[in-house]
Amino acid sequence: MPEQLQFADSRALSEPFAQQLSQQPPDGALAWLTAILATQAPALRSSNAILLAYTGNPAAITWIDANIGSPVAGQWGVASALLATPWPQIVDWLQRGGAHRLMALDTLLAYRKPAVNMSPLEQIAAPVLPQAPARAELDAALAACLAASATPRIQAAVASIDKHVDEILRGGPRGVAVADLPRLYLDPAPFQHASAILEQHEAVVGGMRHNLQNLLKGIL
Repeated sequence: MPEQLQFADSRALSEPFAQQLSQQPPDGALAWLTAILATQAPALRSSNAILLAYTGNPAAITWIDANIGSPVAGQWGVASALLATPWPQIVDWLQRGGAHRLMALDTLLAYRKPAVNMSPLEQIAAPVLPQAPARAELDAALAACLAASATPRIQAAVASIDKHVDEILRGGPRGVAVADLPRLYLDPAPFQHASAILEQHEAVVGGMRHNLQNLLKGIL
């Protein structure tokens, strides 16, 4: 099966992944998914990394830590936030540099409050940073990050984190527990706030589709 799905994106993986979630324990679903990701090209693996979160298995963080690589798509960071990666682990990634540093910054940003530019499942899950630091500690870590490597991508990521810093450090309960992420993937409707989020997402997608159709009519 892993070889057959070597070139599958997240949409193509969705049905067989859902079958694994419904039939296997978290360890089984994670083993199945990582076996597939290990066969995929780096860019496709990065794009599909978001699925690791929906195994609901904290052990996925260990796999992410060992397998993160270029290109570092934002999905690695979103998956890490959904899996409740705590601040001490993020600090370690910041200090290690390279792909880990980029993922750490993406993880921090993924802890901001839910917004319409996130996927519906991310909005419903609403992850909250565990063991969140004081503002001064976060500022010092970001300053050290910039001092070590102030590439345009890192500068942009730090600026985005600064913009949402109060949201990132907000604390409180998250929307969906890590252990319940498989259920969220399989059927989001029963979860709190899901109805409004799904309706809003459908309205946004419908509006974009309508605008695209009008644009195509104008071209043709």
